[in-house]
Amino acid sequence: MITSVASKLDPETLYDVNERIGRGAFGEVFKGVDKKTKQMVAIKLIDLEEALDELEDIQQEINILSQCDSPYITKYYGSYLKGSQLWIVMEFMGGGSALEIRKAGRIEESFIAIILHEVLKGLEYLHSEGKLHRDIKDTREGLIRVLQQLLWAV
Repeated sequence: MITSVASKLDPETLYDVNERIGRGAFGEVFKGVDKKTKQMVAIKLIDLEEALDELEDIQQEINILSQCDSPYITKYYGSYLKGSQLWIVMEFMGGGSALEIRKAGRIEESFIAIILHEVLKGLEYLHSEGKLHRDIKDTREGLIRVLQQLLWAV
């Protein structure tokens, strides 16, 4: 059940939600700011009433994120339930998605090699922990961390 992985604190007292930066498998992703530390964060907002069929997958995503401890995986800061809306707060990865970078023009081979190396290190970590990443695509925000970005820029 989602309530077992989500805090009852009001997330609006903890975070400011700014512009939308993407859309995830289960909801929209916004740039946000931690009101206490002023740190930029990514906030995935999910309307649970619209995602009833995905509740198990959402809970699994939260469980996996909360267990990961790697420089190659997006850091998870917490989950909050406000009404029917679930907030998943993660590390903000600036730089845009790989798709946006590809649209900007040609990507140098040396840059692609660096990115793919980092992606593979993230996948290696996940696999060593017995976890699989089933949603790798070039529209993910950020550049280097695996869980909330990634690319295939060839």
